[in-house]
Amino acid sequence: MSTHSEVMHCYEQIAPLTERMLMLARTKQWGVLPALEAQCSDMVERLMAIEDQETLDAAQSGRKYRLLSRINANYAEIRSMVLPQLARLGAVMKHQSLLHNLQQTYGRKDDALS
Repeated sequence: MSTHSEVMHCYEQIAPLTERMLMLARTKQWGVLPALEAQCSDMVERLMAIEDQETLDAAQSGRKYRLLSRINANYAEIRSMVLPQLARLGAVMKHQSLLHNLQQTYGRKDDALS
């Protein structure tokens, strides 16, 4: 029987967080993702601090790699949905910046009529 493992606890917390993030990304609920990503980041930081200090038994190692595979697959799918959104956001911001610069340089169309 496996003993309590803080390392395994971290992996078991990260996997459902990434699954929730994936579900939110699939339904385009972008506003909720940053809070969940922050939770994941906190767990990953904790994991990095403790993982080398704990030895897992064979069953735990197998479970860890299964969880890690799920986590990696979730993150890959999330990235595939988030990156295009970030690119679109960047394009909109660039366009808005260009419009702002043009308005600063040449004034608003309404200003010319006054």
